[in-house]
Amino acid sequence: MRIIRITALRNIFIVVFCAIAAQSLFAQKYSLELKNSRVKYNLDQQNNRVLDFSYCGYRSSDKDIPVVSNKIFVSHQEGDCSAIIQRAINYVSSLAPDKNGFRGTVLLDKGVFNLNKSLFINKSGIVLRGTDKNQTVLLKRGYDRGSVIYVEGKNDMTVIDTIAITSPYVPVNSRSLSIIPGHKIKKGDRVMVYRPSTTEWIASLGCDHFGGGITALGWKAGDIDLFWDRAITDADNDKVELDVPLTMVLDAQWGKSKLLVYRWNNRISDCGVENLSIESSYNQKYLKDEDHCWGGISIENAENCWVRKVSFKYLAGSAVFVQRTASKVTVEDCISTDPISETGGMRRNTFLTMGQQTLFQRCYSEHGMHDFGAGFCAPGPNAFVQCEAKEAFGFSGALESWACGLLFDIVNIDGNNLTFKNLGQDYCGAGWGTANSLFWQCTAAEIECFSPSKDAVNRAYGTWAQFSGNGEWNESNNHIQPRSIFYS
Repeated sequence: MRIIRITALRNIFIVVFCAIAAQSLFAQKYSLELKNSRVKYNLDQQNNRVLDFSYCGYRSSDKDIPVVSNKIFVSHQEGDCSAIIQRAINYVSSLAPDKNGFRGTVLLDKGVFNLNKSLFINKSGIVLRGTDKNQTVLLKRGYDRGSVIYVEGKNDMTVIDTIAITSPYVPVNSRSLSIIPGHKIKKGDRVMVYRPSTTEWIASLGCDHFGGGITALGWKAGDIDLFWDRAITDADNDKVELDVPLTMVLDAQWGKSKLLVYRWNNRISDCGVENLSIESSYNQKYLKDEDHCWGGISIENAENCWVRKVSFKYLAGSAVFVQRTASKVTVEDCISTDPISETGGMRRNTFLTMGQQTLFQRCYSEHGMHDFGAGFCAPGPNAFVQCEAKEAFGFSGALESWACGLLFDIVNIDGNNLTFKNLGQDYCGAGWGTANSLFWQCTAAEIECFSPSKDAVNRAYGTWAQFSGNGEWNESNNHIQPRSIFYS
């Protein structure tokens, strides 16, 4: 009789336990709900939500990249072509911009153009275009380790007003900020949203100390300050609206954020490089040679620019490097193969951004160290969409400290990892690489998705790999719809 009662009680306990477990499982609320190929964004208790990444790219992806009319043709010739191409660029620079801000295109003939010097685009509205993507080749010669092309304005930004943000808590993806009344800010003003990195906030993430009893590599106050480049779309006495959401929480308990109204006279815009190939000469007897050109295209002090249909070969560093002072850049349909360098250190960061609102789409890379990545304090949002790496020597993802708001959407990494995590002492004390980032329908050898805190969540949806991390996971090893969250 006693045995029967114990058995009955055990069965009741199992039923109740399974019911509770099932209820807990089915009650889980994901940040994104997927139904009928649509995505529903859910808010948490503090109104944080998954970022809207659709603002990445040229003109915030609101406009197509234009086809700019040709103004000068450079025919092929032997010898060093640096001077003649630069003179053509300078000629177009001297032309008045049209009503859309474009001066015109320098069209290059078919053939191999040898370059002893780098090329510089430093005025707005200029495009450098090849006649044929495969047959118009810029071959950089010599021992200079710089880039082949610099799209580069001047860093003469001036802050003309500083306004305190009074919101006690601004959630992820917000565009609305409360500010001190009596300001002179107006619709159309350009601002930097400044968010300080305080000692207390750094300690809350565990990035003040990475172990070993040594704090030299830990983050220090001021190291991880973020500056979001935004425009004011609406303003009243004590509130403003931004054109693009913020990629992390502004929590007043961790420091007071500010609006910096600025003027930037010589930042350039509406420039492009397209439809050509870029190569570097190198010592063909030594396939780890590094005394040659490292970079393909560098973009700095610029916005609303693009690189498209460009092939890169024999570089040691980055095919395209979007620098910290660049925003709203699209890099699309580009291919990087056959890099020549040692396979270590900070080499072969093939498609790299340290800026914001960068879109890399349909790009391909072989044998990179970090084929697709965001670098130190890239404020975001930044997106990598339909990109593929073959035989990667290192991981793609957040490469250094606190590159917030990353989207990897249909990104396939052959032979290595996709990574959102605390890098600890690696890379000179990188610590947490990112927050509020998303892997969407990606594949890799391993996907590492860790979250720094409850209001800085990293997520992985519909991914195929080995898995690690305490981030939010949904539909692992499963196909999901829509196929691309960016395009949807």
